Amino acid sequence: MAEVATAVVGAVPDVNTAGNPTENAMAYLQDEKTDEDIANLNLGELDITTDEFILDEVDIHIQANLEDDLVKEALKTGVDLRQYSKQVESELQRIEQASIKDYIKESQNIALLHNQITACDSILERMEGMLSGFQSDLSSISSEIQTLQQQSVSMNVRLKNRQAVRSHLSQLVDELVVPGVMISTILDSPVTEQEFLEQLHELNNKINFAKELSFRETLACSDIQDIVDRLKLKAVSKIREFILQKIYSFRKPMTNYQIPQNTLLKYRFFYQFLLANERTVAKEIRDEYVDTMSKIYYSYFKSYSSRLLKVQYEEVADKDDLMGVEDTAKKNILFTE
Repeated sequence: MAEVATAVVGAVPDVNTAGNPTENAMAYLQDEKTDEDIANLNLGELDITTDEFILDEVDIHIQANLEDDLVKEALKTGVDLRQYSKQVESELQRIEQASIKDYIKESQNIALLHNQITACDSILERMEGMLSGFQSDLSSISSEIQTLQQQSVSMNVRLKNRQAVRSHLSQLVDELVVPGVMISTILDSPVTEQEFLEQLHELNNKINFAKELSFRETLACSDIQDIVDRLKLKAVSKIREFILQKIYSFRKPMTNYQIPQNTLLKYRFFYQFLLANERTVAKEIRDEYVDTMSKIYYSYFKSYSSRLLKVQYEEVADKDDLMGVEDTAKKNILFTE
């Protein structure tokens, strides 16, 4: 504000003169300065005689300074702006000197504050470096987390796929595997044992499953086909021998054939197994059974028929035949006595 007042002081000759302040300032410049002084005066950018200077801008600048509140107050009260400018300048110098003294008085504190600020700057710089490193670490961790998330999603998809096919694969593996218990039971155990019958059921299931896989051209079927075929031949041989022995036992004289027939009913799955896997052996056993039973029934019916004929042609008593004869000899003996 003092600069504004100083600038105005050079433009106003006397604040007591009447009229527009702008006109008074311009009159002062015309009265105080001669043409030679004006010609020798180097105004620089303020030179209004140059073509580059715009008078409208100067007028706007002067009007803006004159509209200042302090300038208006000074002009209204009639204060000499030159004196007021010097007073303001001296006041500013006094304040400046006092400020310099205060600064010198607090120089040690200011130096200490400067050192503290420098130390804080270094600490903040280190913290900035640490935070930058932490930020880079967080960025790398974030990328790793995204990678892990993608891997987790991929693993979850693979897990679901494996669980979806697990039941089918487990069933396939169970059907393909031929356990050692089955092999030892089919080869060594008698056909009358319950364990042999159970393992025969399992073998029949594996034979059917192998046939199904062969239709689908599954390569894994070839791994068990040979073992299954050998077990099937062994089971067929033992079953054939067992059933034929039972059928031959019918032919013994005075044999109650119903007892061995009831025994064969317990092992009816043997014939079902033969019929499903070896139809020729099943036909042989059927023909042997039919032949044996036909001979047995033929002998029974023949004996029964012969006895019926014998009873039919024997002489029997009728109404004309005497059923009893009087013992006359004993009667005469009694009378003679």
